[in-house]
Amino acid sequence: MSLKALKIAIRYLFSLKGSTLIISIISILGIIVSTAGILLTNGVFEGFQDNLRLKLLESMPNVILTYIGESPQEDIPKVLGLLEKNKEVKSYIYVDMYHGAIQRGSYISAINVYGIDFNKPLGFFQNKINGSLKPQGIIMGKDLASMLGINIGDYASVISPIGIQTPFGYMPKSQNLEVVGILHSGIFDIDYSTILMDDNLAKKLFKGNPRTRIIQINLKDPFKAKAFAKSLKSTLNDKFIITTWVDMNKPLFEALQTEEKGIFFVLTLMILVASFNITSLLFIKVKERIRDIAIFRVYGESKTFIISMFLIQGIILSIMGFILGAIASYVLELLINIFKLIRVEKSIYLMSYVPVEISYMDIIKVFLLVISLSMLASLIPSFYAIRENIVRILRND
Repeated sequence: MSLKALKIAIRYLFSLKGSTLIISIISILGIIVSTAGILLTNGVFEGFQDNLRLKLLESMPNVILTYIGESPQEDIPKVLGLLEKNKEVKSYIYVDMYHGAIQRGSYISAINVYGIDFNKPLGFFQNKINGSLKPQGIIMGKDLASMLGINIGDYASVISPIGIQTPFGYMPKSQNLEVVGILHSGIFDIDYSTILMDDNLAKKLFKGNPRTRIIQINLKDPFKAKAFAKSLKSTLNDKFIITTWVDMNKPLFEALQTEEKGIFFVLTLMILVASFNITSLLFIKVKERIRDIAIFRVYGESKTFIISMFLIQGIILSIMGFILGAIASYVLELLINIFKLIRVEKSIYLMSYVPVEISYMDIIKVFLLVISLSMLASLIPSFYAIRENIVRILRND
């Protein structure tokens, strides 16, 4: 593209009037709306996913090791010792999980019982408990407590499914325990069906019950969970099932990314429609400037020069629309975030509003998309222009 072609293209654009001016304004407006629409939509998805990741990281362990070996007395202390020395580990906790039931009055519900040493840091649960850590009491999930109508200081019966044999038959073992704390983890399954109990008390009550041995780990950098799990795999020798927070939420984020791609495709059609307006505009310009084109050809200008003139006009219009669209999207992003306009249900989405986060990569992708489609739209009338018969044009003129 020559400087001469650029100058002529700019001159032609400044000479727009009447219907061609209206079509050019419609073309620019179409690109503005579609650019802002794509950037804001992607920004909403990015903001939602980033905040959801942070909320999930706050409400669940980064890595969970589930023991499936046959020598827990040897294997588990060994792994706990390795975690103690690992500089990437922020905190960890060993849990014995039992299945049981809880009863208050006539209401009974199935529960998971986490046996934890109350005299040590509670890892993931540490800052999520309201109440005390009395060894002879239990800490109940927030939703479970609400369902049973229990507050701190009330009592409930914890029932072990494997009980004792009596002269009157088999009897499940139960113990009436004080609720000394309420757990609000932010995870539905835990808050709705879990109680925490000191491990010594749990071992007595659930003696003979099958248990699941779990190690919950929080990392200093949760986003390195996959790499951390990979580094542990060779050490654990298939005696543990390793699950990261990424694995636990993979279907959710895959669904969000699929939806984002689908909406991006739909909004791309808006840019395509706006590009058709550029095609219509340039076809009109070819008709208006057909004599100029013939004269350029007579004076020896190449077909590439003619194509460049109209190609540049299409690119200039698309760049103007993109810049104005990007500015509009940033202004709207600022307003949405300041006034928290996108409200959602906190109990479902773990956040009260969705922030918009427009990334530089999104801007680059949309810019390349706009330029590519506008160039494609500009090429059609450009090729039409160079196929016109010069002799016929000049003779008719």
